[in-house]
Amino acid sequence: MQAQKDAVQLLKNAGLRVTPQREAILQFLLDYDGHATVDDIYTSLQDRFPSMSVSTVYNTVKQLSQVGLVKEIGVGEGASRFDINVEPHHHLVCTRCGALFDFYLEEPIQLSVPPEARGFEVEDYHVEVRGICPKCKQQQVS
Repeated sequence: MQAQKDAVQLLKNAGLRVTPQREAILQFLLDYDGHATVDDIYTSLQDRFPSMSVSTVYNTVKQLSQVGLVKEIGVGEGASRFDINVEPHHHLVCTRCGALFDFYLEEPIQLSVPPEARGFEVEDYHVEVRGICPKCKQQQVS
């Protein structure tokens, strides 16, 4: 019950109206171990909210992202994923199964800006390292 109150309070603190769908979507993300897609969220909540559409989930996670409660992660050409960890961090991406793993760099990192972009103001950055995760590597050996 405490976790549900946390989702409600987070929504209120962000200035968002608390609806059962918003609360359920945020609670799903708070409880989810990983980086959920809109389809993950929709599929998980479909039985509880049969009239909720995929676009409702999409619009809600976009709103949650805009107010800083979640971070949208675009990985290659796949579907965006949504991360409840909004602290500065980066991702390891498995090129086989698509799994994402958080990792951290010592801050601040030094960026080398090319001469033609001098004066470019960096607002955000994200490092994405691609490779094969231990699970896929193990399957490859077997």
